[in-house]
Amino acid sequence: MKIDLHLHTTGSVDGVHSPKTMVLAAKRVGLDGLAITDHNSVSGWKEAVKAGKELDVLVIKGEEVSVYKDGQPAAHILGLFLSEAIESKTMPEVAEEIHGQGGLAVAAHPLDRYRGRYQDLEKYLIYFDAIEVMNSHTPFFEDNGIAREFARKMKKPVTGGSDAHTKYEVGFSFTQAKANSLEEFRKAVIKGKTSAYGRKANLLYHAFSILSKRGLYPFRE
Repeated sequence: MKIDLHLHTTGSVDGVHSPKTMVLAAKRVGLDGLAITDHNSVSGWKEAVKAGKELDVLVIKGEEVSVYKDGQPAAHILGLFLSEAIESKTMPEVAEEIHGQGGLAVAAHPLDRYRGRYQDLEKYLIYFDAIEVMNSHTPFFEDNGIAREFARKMKKPVTGGSDAHTKYEVGFSFTQAKANSLEEFRKAVIKGKTSAYGRKANLLYHAFSILSKRGLYPFRE
């Protein structure tokens, strides 16, 4: 089973395409499913789940949560297999809230030198079920390799996700596991029975999301 575990829709301020469009994109590139992980938002869940049922694509309800330390943005956590929005804003509380819903907490692009880099990542490992080691939006793609080596050293499960903000990037990175259902896939992540694959996104797609964030992208849909 191949699932893109990190992508954004118009539920994110910098997302370009609708949840339905992203689900359709997943179908077209041959994914079994995708996780809707908008920035601090779950507004895309309903439309995505409906589209997933229509198109026979598995949809994981997720959220990319911004966490803060001393009142300043510190890092991002992917909450996967959620049932409701995450309200907390600090590392321990966010992880506790995710796990309280039976979800998985994943360190998003944890060693990306440009964005969302964790300080002292090792001491936060207790909060995470897995480490994202493949992210197509990582500007310095070798940082994915550093994260993968870190996860191997720490013996933590790995995930991959495109971090797509447009329909064109869906599936650029994904997580693969032997599973026949979302529950089996979730357990595979926990048990470290996953592999992460991917490639770097073209910088042009980054530009699309930047324009969308500023309200200047003319084809946001």
